[in-house]
Amino acid sequence: MSTSATSSFTGQSEFSSQLQTVITDAVATAQIPITQLQNTQSTITGEQSELQTLGNDFQSLQSSLDAINSAIGTGAYTATLDNTALGTATVGTDALAGTYSVNVASLGSHTNAVSQSTLPTVSDPSTGNISTSSTFTLSVNGSNYSLTPASTSLDSLVSAINGSGANVQATVVNVGGSSAPNYQLSIQGTDYAPDTIQLSAGSTNLLSTISAGSYVTYQVNGEPSTPINSSSRNLSLSTGLTLNVAQTGTANVTVAQSTDTLSSALSNFATAYNTATSDLAKNRGQNGGALAGQTIVDQLGSALESIANYSSSSGSIHSLSDLGLTFDTSGNLNFDASALNASTSLSAVDSFLGTEAGGGFLQSADSTLTALTDGTTGTITLENNSLATEVTNLQTQITNKQTQLTQMQSNLTQQMATADAAISSLEQQQNQITDLFAAETLQSQNYNNG
Repeated sequence: MSTSATSSFTGQSEFSSQLQTVITDAVATAQIPITQLQNTQSTITGEQSELQTLGNDFQSLQSSLDAINSAIGTGAYTATLDNTALGTATVGTDALAGTYSVNVASLGSHTNAVSQSTLPTVSDPSTGNISTSSTFTLSVNGSNYSLTPASTSLDSLVSAINGSGANVQATVVNVGGSSAPNYQLSIQGTDYAPDTIQLSAGSTNLLSTISAGSYVTYQVNGEPSTPINSSSRNLSLSTGLTLNVAQTGTANVTVAQSTDTLSSALSNFATAYNTATSDLAKNRGQNGGALAGQTIVDQLGSALESIANYSSSSGSIHSLSDLGLTFDTSGNLNFDASALNASTSLSAVDSFLGTEAGGGFLQSADSTLTALTDGTTGTITLENNSLATEVTNLQTQITNKQTQLTQMQSNLTQQMATADAAISSLEQQQNQITDLFAAETLQSQNYNNG
């Protein structure tokens, strides 16, 4: 694609078209190396795009390893309830296998307080307030919070309370109905506990307690004899085991290892592996993509083969196929969850997989992928940086040559204009001489005829 400026040469002589042809031919010849540089730049840009696609593929593959790493060991534990209506259990990395009997005696309640009925009636909370004071003190369980609302309105007081950092939630409630609005300040403790909440303006208390809150009470495996008090419905039953209760009652919470999370992670690994393999295959062969024939294609292919062919001589699981990861006739990696479930034991699975930081398949595969994807030293990163440098250098060359071409065209146009003007002047002199000679000849003929 030509990027040169269009010639502005306009000639007056009979040779102006030939002079214009000289300019056009010279510009076209000078444009050839620029076009070649632009084509090279386009090719490298295509390589960059394809490399970016492959880089994303290998990053996704590495992320799938992270998911496998999180799904083994303590990450393989799940918690189930025989009474699902009681709540929802979650497990952390330090959970312990076992069955926990839970008895939730009370769900607890929040403490509620409202502004005293003897205070001024507020018909519009955006302008009126329950006190004319500009400063207030909020007290929650003995901790004081100084408040200076942005304005004198009840709405502004509510915003100041909610921004105080206290474990309360303030709002306004209309206790007068639509015909005679009467807005009062309502403050509720955020904990399930018998909180002490008071708002004062100087020495004047502004709140009345409507209902005192209460704790969530529960027992685990019958202990302790006096139920535990909790200000939250998220109950810590053991290390790494939390139960979010929704109602009172009893339930058995069973914590045990499961292959469900690992199965999902292995399936996602197979998908990511196949995507990388497929995109890499597009860059092989005579009609391959932008990276066809490039060394990095072979490097990435070797990395995938290394990951898939990992084996261990110890334990009862020796290869990925023992986990249900096998290749079909088309070369796609497939996952069969039943093969994983039929494995001798989850401890054998954990031993084969290892961790990304401590041996086994995961460390081997992660090390291989990190060598490719590391943001500083990774093969893909370095190759991409090299291509980016080439594109930048080519653009510099293109810009310089375009500048030179523009200057050459301007100079040549000026030269042709000067030459055209000289030719045009000679043509005018020739015409004058021709006209003068014709006049003399006519005059001589007339004299002879007379």
